[in-house]
Amino acid sequence: MLKVLASSVLLLMSVYAYAGADAIQGIWETEDGGYVYIHQQGDTWVGTAVGSRDGVHRYDNENPDEKLRGRRLLGVDVVTGLKYDGDDRWDDGKVYSPDNGKTYDLSAELKDQDTLKVRGYIGVSLLGRSQTWQRIDESAPHVQKEFLQ
Repeated sequence: MLKVLASSVLLLMSVYAYAGADAIQGIWETEDGGYVYIHQQGDTWVGTAVGSRDGVHRYDNENPDEKLRGRRLLGVDVVTGLKYDGDDRWDDGKVYSPDNGKTYDLSAELKDQDTLKVRGYIGVSLLGRSQTWQRIDESAPHVQKEFLQ
């Protein structure tokens, strides 16, 4: 009986942990109106640019790699490597800023079902900047559905 109870508790804990990690999946609107689709890729989470509030196509003009300059940002993974840390937190990620062509360390925390606090930083989290992203529905205007997996 004790083995059955212990197995049941472990199963419930693993289901809960998976549901927690999966809570970040969805389309998020950044503070500047970009749409980022966060989804699982292997054992990490990535965020793909899938549109913008104003529907204007943006280009990667500041990329340090000259071969990538001028590419459309749609379909580009701007968030990579996020790992679920428990308690609605993801760490060890990277975020690419097309505004300046730089890549920063990234952590994210789900404040509620529709609010994600992201923090980009260099080396130490204290030396960074936070943004609050809002979850949006895939039916929102200008979401490019072909980039949703």
